[in-house]
Amino acid sequence: MIFLGIDCGGTKTRAVAIDENKNVVGEGKGGPGNPNSSPIEVVEESIKTAVFQAVSRSDTEKIRAVCISAAGTLGGNSKLFEKIIEKILPNARIIVKGDYEVAYIACFNFKPGIVFIAGTGSIAYGMNEEGESVRVGGWGHLVGDEGSSYWVGREGIVKALRAYDGRENRTLLTAYVLEYFNAHTPDGIIRAIYSSKNPKTLIGGFAPYVIKAAKEGDKTAYFILKDASREIATAYRAAAERLGFKDVRGKLAITGGLYFGAKDILKPMIEDMLKETFGYRIKLKEPSMSEAQAAAIIALKGC
Repeated sequence: MIFLGIDCGGTKTRAVAIDENKNVVGEGKGGPGNPNSSPIEVVEESIKTAVFQAVSRSDTEKIRAVCISAAGTLGGNSKLFEKIIEKILPNARIIVKGDYEVAYIACFNFKPGIVFIAGTGSIAYGMNEEGESVRVGGWGHLVGDEGSSYWVGREGIVKALRAYDGRENRTLLTAYVLEYFNAHTPDGIIRAIYSSKNPKTLIGGFAPYVIKAAKEGDKTAYFILKDASREIATAYRAAAERLGFKDVRGKLAITGGLYFGAKDILKPMIEDMLKETFGYRIKLKEPSMSEAQAAAIIALKGC
């Protein structure tokens, strides 16, 4: 028997196949897998490519269950993913999970804990000893996503433009924002943002420049990352209180592109904020397996 996990991301799709003993027996990769940012035809082809790299077509009858991990499942994409898998693997049981649920398994393997995903968006998700789960944040870029690439990028652009106006102290971000948008004046930045078909990704793409400026000693950029760290610590605290955790040491994990792209500066910042928040030193955990592999384990346990 084969159990398949598929991680559908905004830029790439990964598939991992395992046997009943959790041994990895195949892996595959495809293109963009998020229907919120790519046409459904592209998503379907990406999933198909990843699946048939991980498992040969002659072995598809052995696939007992499939678990899809994806962002946007709260917004109604579950049925869409189910239809795609039904076309590719009509005899397999289908499970669709939010990427935050699968990230939690990748970090804690069903043990109590809280994971914070700091990607283009952000969300915290955790589970306690009784199996009760909570999520904190994840409300999207218009009303949330604190501590995410989008949030950091947006704050960086705002501070850069305020400095250009003379409303804030000078910052390296002003030059970097012109460079990022390939603009000679801020007017070009505004045109680029408000004419973009995907402003969330465009704005989130400025986050690496904020990180770069912070590493170069820019105080404005440094305090943006410090504020992001404070937001992350606040999300952990809210989740821990709702889960009834008395001591969170060994129970906090973090993942996501923003974090891993700036781990050397963000990890100590976040851990300092956690000490300030909880009153004792906490070492953040990281995923022990890929999200695709974690999804495969969910597929196995779901049968």
